[in-house]
Amino acid sequence: MKNIQLLICLCIVMSKCLSVRSQSDNSKLEVLSLKDLLNTKITTASKNSEELDKAAATVIVITEDQIRTRGYQSLLDVLQDLPDVKVDDKLYMFSLNNITMRGVPGQDKFIILLDGVRISSPTNEAMPIFENYPVNLARQIEVVYGPASALYGADAVSGVINIITKKNPSRKNIQVEGSSGFGTNNQTNSSLFIAKKIGDHANLVLSGQFFYDQQPDYTKLYGKEDSLMSSSSLKTGTFQTIYGPMTPATPVHPQYEAPMSAYNIYAALHLDEFSIAVFSNYSRTPSTFGNNTSNNVYNKEVFLGQHVSMANISYKKSIGKITSTSTIMASEYLLDPGSNSRTDLTSMEPAYFHSRGDMVKVEEQADLKMTDKLNFTGGVSYTNYFSIPSPGGLQAPVDKNSFIHGIYRGTQSFYRPGGLCAQFNPAVYNNTGTYIQVQYAPRPNLNFTVGTRFDINSRYGNSLNPRLGVVYKPFDRTTIKLLYGSAFLAPSPSDAFLSYGSFETADSGKTFHSLFMHLPNPGLMPIRSYNLELSIRQYVSDNLSVDIDGYYSLLTNLRSNADDNQTTHLYNNTFAGASIDYVEVTINEGKEVIYGGSLQVNYKNTIGRAKINAYASFSYTGGHEFASPGEHAEGLELIAPQMVHLGIDLRAGKFSFSPRLTILGRQNLSGLADSSSAISKRQTIAGYALLTVSLKYNLSKKFSVFMNIHNALNQNYRSVGADMDLNKKPTESFYGQHEDPIRIMGGFNFSL
Repeated sequence: MKNIQLLICLCIVMSKCLSVRSQSDNSKLEVLSLKDLLNTKITTASKNSEELDKAAATVIVITEDQIRTRGYQSLLDVLQDLPDVKVDDKLYMFSLNNITMRGVPGQDKFIILLDGVRISSPTNEAMPIFENYPVNLARQIEVVYGPASALYGADAVSGVINIITKKNPSRKNIQVEGSSGFGTNNQTNSSLFIAKKIGDHANLVLSGQFFYDQQPDYTKLYGKEDSLMSSSSLKTGTFQTIYGPMTPATPVHPQYEAPMSAYNIYAALHLDEFSIAVFSNYSRTPSTFGNNTSNNVYNKEVFLGQHVSMANISYKKSIGKITSTSTIMASEYLLDPGSNSRTDLTSMEPAYFHSRGDMVKVEEQADLKMTDKLNFTGGVSYTNYFSIPSPGGLQAPVDKNSFIHGIYRGTQSFYRPGGLCAQFNPAVYNNTGTYIQVQYAPRPNLNFTVGTRFDINSRYGNSLNPRLGVVYKPFDRTTIKLLYGSAFLAPSPSDAFLSYGSFETADSGKTFHSLFMHLPNPGLMPIRSYNLELSIRQYVSDNLSVDIDGYYSLLTNLRSNADDNQTTHLYNNTFAGASIDYVEVTINEGKEVIYGGSLQVNYKNTIGRAKINAYASFSYTGGHEFASPGEHAEGLELIAPQMVHLGIDLRAGKFSFSPRLTILGRQNLSGLADSSSAISKRQTIAGYALLTVSLKYNLSKKFSVFMNIHNALNQNYRSVGADMDLNKKPTESFYGQHEDPIRIMGGFNFSL
């Protein structure tokens, strides 16, 4: 990764040697009214270009100008400021953070696109979101709320995020933009973007970013007030786990270490109707987050490295009223072979993981614009998948240059010197999807959108997902949208074939035994989602708008863990030749009702030399879930029912200033507080007020300096994660996950 940073720095130096003319593209945005700015063209909601106000979806657009002014350096920064979005960081082994959109938690519930092409995991592993997903190359970011499987198929349950890249160097022959920042705890962040015309009808785009964060020492920050964050286990080498003291043979560094790093690389060649693009990212995060220091080893060697690569070729051709788009793409997810965990479940010894997922997809889409009032969109796709989910904790890293094999951790013994062979579960399957959409505007102020998609999957069966949207403008300044949509979350191989646990032997390896194992359920089925929504946008003036929206969602076929002997009957308490006291499997069970809404106000004006863009939103989320038929209803977990987002972008001359405040009410945990009422209440912990401040000063048209301050109020706040229970004592997790103190980064931007 040092080579990646060196490469970016070298490119920066080389770019400074290019003789080019500077041109600012922000002036166009500055003269637009708020009404014009909010009614920009988008493509994600209907897979074709349309005005935002006419789109049959709730969409928020983040512009290039907002990205610069607010100092956004990653997709996580963008999500932190969005209404109806809750960000919980540093929580989980594999996904690191948890993004909840409209009460639906998890980044496996929405998909991330780059120019309409998927760059989240092809087999839908829940990936961390931070600097591995870039925004420096974005012309705009389109965030679609709600189900979108009617167009995008599996996994578009809570929404779709589409990063639209900058492509043309405008009137310039070449466009170069770069940034480099340095902050507290040895934090670094460098990015470079280059767009070069290579002919009258061709241009080349290159982009890269590298990020490193040593991270604060949480034991020094929070160890005195919270014994769950004590450094004593690291210093003594003996961990006081919930199962009793454990002293691992593998060395433990006495210092708390939890560094993070990421990079992303993008390249694209655009030739009129033809384009080819490649994208690759890597994230390295601690596999320790979520467990406390007595039940996990917080050392830098204990990590998860995840890599996604994508290549895409597309050809777009218009003949008369028909526009055809042909796409071939391939994507790969790889887990770094050195990825491991050291928890109470592994006796604090390293347990290694191996996982990969591949996807090859061919899609043909046709748009027929019959008249100005009637438009048809249809498409067909075929996708082939190959996946090897992780079989659980392995004794050593899998050799990626050899055939896939490994042994379960701790099973090497006298009679089994080679250990107990791990059972890998390769999954090969395919999906055929067809979709059709009709957009009809019988009058200029009335638009209908009707569509559906049908998917045939060789592993989990068929799915039909319709959508319906009505957009009505009773007055010039008023837009009303009534929307219905459905979606499904496919059972990813990592969910269906998940396994973990440990083995022991009392006879030197003649036989093995396990107290507990979580084992695969190949018959796991999709989660279904149905959503009804009403939204109203009112322009009080060209520079002031008010948005009100409300939604009601039903999710069925949820997932929970259960006893194999009482549900699937797959294992009969035996696995890999070993007897198991309790076999747990993931099953489909239960349903969930989510309802809520938000009130948003946007304001844009120019006062003298000062340009002001301000926003405020209040969001409410409620609902309940039924774990299984006949059981007591329970409140939603991992949500903050009340959330407020406030922000202002102020630009005056060479100076820009952007403070943004997120205020959360009390946060729901997994543990139950009261089961006497009709709906059992969840335990809660305090909310927080998180202030982020971005400042920038333009020293010249080509060079500026900036400062970003995260948690500017230096709040000692906590996030919530799965299985947190205030009544569980002792616990392997936390009673609320500690988050970062104030973090400051300063640096420079340049353009050529």
